[in-house]
Amino acid sequence: MGKERRIRRYTRSSNVGTVTGITLVLFMLGLLGFMLLNARELERHFKENVKVDIFLKRDLKEVDVMKFRKQLEAEPFARETRYVTADEAAQQLKEDMGEDFLGVLGANPLLPSIELRVKEAYAAPDSLKWVAAHLRQDASVHEVKYNPVVVQNIDANMGKLRWIMLGFSLLLLVIAVALINNTIRLALYSKRFLIRTMYLVGATGWFIKKPFLGNSLWQGIVASVLAIGLLVGSIRLLVHWQPDMAALVHPLALAVLLAGVVVLGLLISLVSTALAVRRYLRMNTDEINWS
Repeated sequence: MGKERRIRRYTRSSNVGTVTGITLVLFMLGLLGFMLLNARELERHFKENVKVDIFLKRDLKEVDVMKFRKQLEAEPFARETRYVTADEAAQQLKEDMGEDFLGVLGANPLLPSIELRVKEAYAAPDSLKWVAAHLRQDASVHEVKYNPVVVQNIDANMGKLRWIMLGFSLLLLVIAVALINNTIRLALYSKRFLIRTMYLVGATGWFIKKPFLGNSLWQGIVASVLAIGLLVGSIRLLVHWQPDMAALVHPLALAVLLAGVVVLGLLISLVSTALAVRRYLRMNTDEINWS
């Protein structure tokens, strides 16, 4: 009885270790897959949040400001605008600096402004340069400011980021297959004599593989479900912390990703188990004793 309990305990811990390893690998691959699927949306998100500050002349009447804003929103490059009064700008600067600079200056030197967010097609260095020059020609505008370095970095780095993520995903996939294959082989190591004995008494290869493949199938299913749970939980936390990221979560793309996680989990488990059992079937008695 004691020996049977030890065997059951070893088998249970081996199954838990295999499922845990597959789960973590699938979770990491799922995260990278999510980033790859949404790389284009992520680039669009960054570009559409490029801000152009249009500082208006101080003596401009409110009706003229509204007229200029309406004209601005009709421009082909405008995605959305927000009017910031001089008082609102002063309050924001006070919060950022942590002190009341107006008490020292005695008057508010800041100008009213309009925050312009451009459409994706115009979030490029040359296009923004043209937009700024175009806006400066308006009589209501005092100055136009934007950060050209941010735009240049988006263009330069997003392409590199996609290739880096793709390469890292392929590398992780190779490592994952090797690790899971090794884990399953170790789990089957204690049963190598049983596999060889069944083969010697005339059992077919399929008859021997079937129970191991069935167990592997369940391991793949459980690991896939756990990995999906971790992925969905991580995505929900991301959206909770960064509500703007909700635009990146497309139901169809997410469904494809989760289905891919399940297929990959089952495929890796079944193939690794089949190869490990086949290896022990091909060994002779001396090789098994020394393996």
